[in-house]
Amino acid sequence: MRGEAGAPSGAEGRVRKYVRRLRGLDHFPVQKGTAVSRDRLRGYYIDLTRKAATAPSTPHELAALPLHVMTCQWGLGCYERYLAGDGDGWLDAAVRIGRYLVGAQERGGPQAGAWRHDIPFPHTFHLPPGWISGMAQGEGASLLARLYVETEDDAFADAAARALRVLDRDVEDGGVRRSLNGGPIHEEYPTDPPSHVLNGAIFAAWGYHDAALALDSAEHRTAFDAVATTLADNLHRWDLGFWSRYDLYPHRIRNAAAPWYHRLHIQQLEVLATMTHRGEFGRVADRWRRYAASPWKRNRALLHKVAFRIAIPL
Repeated sequence: MRGEAGAPSGAEGRVRKYVRRLRGLDHFPVQKGTAVSRDRLRGYYIDLTRKAATAPSTPHELAALPLHVMTCQWGLGCYERYLAGDGDGWLDAAVRIGRYLVGAQERGGPQAGAWRHDIPFPHTFHLPPGWISGMAQGEGASLLARLYVETEDDAFADAAARALRVLDRDVEDGGVRRSLNGGPIHEEYPTDPPSHVLNGAIFAAWGYHDAALALDSAEHRTAFDAVATTLADNLHRWDLGFWSRYDLYPHRIRNAAAPWYHRLHIQQLEVLATMTHRGEFGRVADRWRRYAASPWKRNRALLHKVAFRIAIPL
């Protein structure tokens, strides 16, 4: 249906706008990091330099961000720019962000070590104020672990360990851990019923991996191995047969990953294959890459995602 001037109606216009968005630029970086080291903690596994177009000038600029994961990714992006040779000022920026995160952690109570959100999450997963993101906890720990390696400041090591203790606690106890088929996994959005967002669970797990390297921690290594086993044993749950799923929440329509998240899933699984030497990750990454190479499957995934957003608007 069209209006008097021939423009698409409201519903049709929203669909077209969303299709253009899905076919447009990436909304999340999907390239592997370029400064990753096999024998020590160095660059991050996904290149987040796009998240650091500028350096933060004041703590108020950081406090204004609505999601803590944005702060963590800004810091990791600054650190990547430093490693890329853009100047020591980018390491200074990463350190400023790290110190802000240290100060923003909850210091006591059931959410000790958490970066708490005092605003609700507004769409898809409607979470009330006070929620915690496992993705932010893991990425924050990854940043703080790197800053500890660079500066040897114990405050960063202590804060990384505090952040990961939130991953050690169940959602019901103030943490972000849930069970999937008997194994541990962490919630980017701690919904009820569980949402099990794939990319967020992997980013959370990398926090354990990075702390194990930086802090020489067998405890964190064991925790990472347990989560990696859960992911490897359950990857089929995120497979639609033609595309990957963004989450496992029981929506009215299954939530197919946006194109950039599908590519991110592939990159994340390849990183996990290198970290763990488990063939499951590489095999699924190859299958999902074949999905992405098929025009028919890409278009099917696009239509599926549009149908999801009609049923569950942003």
